[in-house]
Amino acid sequence: MAPAELVAVGFGLAYILLAIREQRACWIAGGISTAIFAGVFLHAGLPLQAALQLVYVAMSAWGYHAWRRDAAAAAPVRRWSVPRHLLALAGVGLATAASAPLAARYALAAAPVADSLGTWASLVATWLLARRVVDTWLWWIAIDTGLAGLFYSQGLVATAALYLAFGLLAAAGWRSWRKRMPAP
Repeated sequence: MAPAELVAVGFGLAYILLAIREQRACWIAGGISTAIFAGVFLHAGLPLQAALQLVYVAMSAWGYHAWRRDAAAAAPVRRWSVPRHLLALAGVGLATAASAPLAARYALAAAPVADSLGTWASLVATWLLARRVVDTWLWWIAIDTGLAGLFYSQGLVATAALYLAFGLLAAAGWRSWRKRMPAP
């Protein structure tokens, strides 16, 4: 385990714990974690995950802005309809089908399909988190569990453990955010 991986893991844990509590500082911890993970993943042969981390840095700035005090009052936790989820899943599938062959051919990805799928699904889930859609946590349970296996296969043991913890914490996040939803 490289020291950079351990630092990224620490900030990653801070990110999810703060996000569950809807604390705006989660976006700062997430930005630091993802900036470090970009290098870790590139070194591990996961170029799409590395690129995703750079997108996360930008999304962290956006999320920090979106969760400012006034926006928090205006954006309660809410749900998405099943058709919207199916449409998002179809988009993830199409994006994965388009990017996996490119990642294999041009970026020499170690696991192009898993790398692509994890990348596109994570982008959707992060967008859902920033928009305070409770279902983001269900997406994260599936994504984090799958990515834990990918990271373990690339020798990123601490990162794999972090993503398993993310999956468990995502379940706690789902329960916590459901309690905060306005009554129907």
